[in-house]
Amino acid sequence: RLWRRAMDNCYRVKEVIKACPNVSLLEDLKECNKLLEQVQKGLTAYLETKRGSFPRFYFLSDDELLEILSQTKDPTAVQPHMRKCFDNIARLQFDPEP
Repeated sequence: RLWRRAMDNCYRVKEVIKACPNVSLLEDLKECNKLLEQVQKGLTAYLETKRGSFPRFYFLSDDELLEILSQTKDPTAVQPHMRKCFDNIARLQFDPEP
């Protein structure tokens, strides 16, 4: 909310010098940074639990793992990452559901 309010103000004012004198802007941005760090720590902890359940996920970056986890309904989403998870497996062939 703080970030959106600051960006709305910058969008309306259109001049940096006029938008920045807001005394609470620095404190608002520091608070946004703290919240972002908390979210990042929580996300990292969540991804570590997933990697602990399936150690092959350690071969994937956070972005790649998030991509797979966000598409749990689509098993073909793992296709681009197969080579990183398993040696000598480039792709899988999925049969349509009966």
